[in-house]
Amino acid sequence: MGKNEPGESPGKKAGGRTGSEDTPDNPWRAAGHSPRIDRQELLRRLVQNGRGRPRRRWKPPVGTSWTPWGLAALALVWLGGTSLHPIGAREQGIVATFGADGRTLAPGLGVTWPWPIETVRVEDVGAVRHMAMPEGEGEQVMLTRDAALVDVGYDVRWRVRDLRRFVGQVDDPAQTLRLAADTAMRSTLAGLDFAQAMGSAHGDLTQEAARRLQGLLDSYGTGIGVDGIDLRHAQPPARVADAWRDVTTARQQADTEIAQARSWASQMAAHAQGEADAFDKVYAEYRLAPEVTRRRMYYETMERVLGQSDKVILGSQGAAGPVVLPPLPLAPPQPPQPRPGATGEGR
Repeated sequence: MGKNEPGESPGKKAGGRTGSEDTPDNPWRAAGHSPRIDRQELLRRLVQNGRGRPRRRWKPPVGTSWTPWGLAALALVWLGGTSLHPIGAREQGIVATFGADGRTLAPGLGVTWPWPIETVRVEDVGAVRHMAMPEGEGEQVMLTRDAALVDVGYDVRWRVRDLRRFVGQVDDPAQTLRLAADTAMRSTLAGLDFAQAMGSAHGDLTQEAARRLQGLLDSYGTGIGVDGIDLRHAQPPARVADAWRDVTTARQQADTEIAQARSWASQMAAHAQGEADAFDKVYAEYRLAPEVTRRRMYYETMERVLGQSDKVILGSQGAAGPVVLPPLPLAPPQPPQPRPGATGEGR
């Protein structure tokens, strides 16, 4: 053991391993072989040198269970979610204590008892809402005063005026509003003629219907305020549309003829007024000089009459009677006409 074998490197142990085979530059270390590391020793040295600290597992301060902390978190969520109620600038909240409606909450952050002791219903009382009548594409046929049928479509503009009544007085405010609007429009249209309902009284129709609708809603205590009614159309039903077009055409023709007759009457009245004014002027002159005016009127009348006559009548003082001259042959002679029954040549 005192000497090395021939060809054996110094420091090489039996079995072909040396004491420094774990060093990185050991030529006898097999490829891919990692040096052996004592992890516990390394950790101990790091702790002693202050370069690292061992991690400790955190435990809840009360016992070793998470149940109390989970229940506390759920309780906080329940209290915050059912006791704090943010109310918008145009909103109001109605508080129900065990189902019975009570106070209202103003805009801001409202605080109530948690559910199920108190519940809050929030409504937008500042928004103007619209309800179409009829709903969808259907017809809403109503009867006028002269027993004519009219298809009426309109929109109702409304808002919540009293939240406590709106929530607690009626079960279905929207359905109540729809039925009341139909009643108000039918009663208003029953007081108008067909022509008025078709266009000549649309403004009066919507105003009167809105007034009656508000009266019905107030009598029911719904807490709904009506801002107005906008009329979309008022037209004959589809099944009588063709007949209505014929009636409309006839009415337009009648209106045209009436307008022409009135125009002719105005012209005749103006002409008659002109003649009356001329007569008044002549009469004023006649009163100033009756004989002269009488003779002038006689001459003008004879000139107008004889100017259109084909006979000339001459008269003189002392003559036995007037002399009537035959008319002058002013018209060109006409060729002779063949007698009826005449035939051609040779007869």
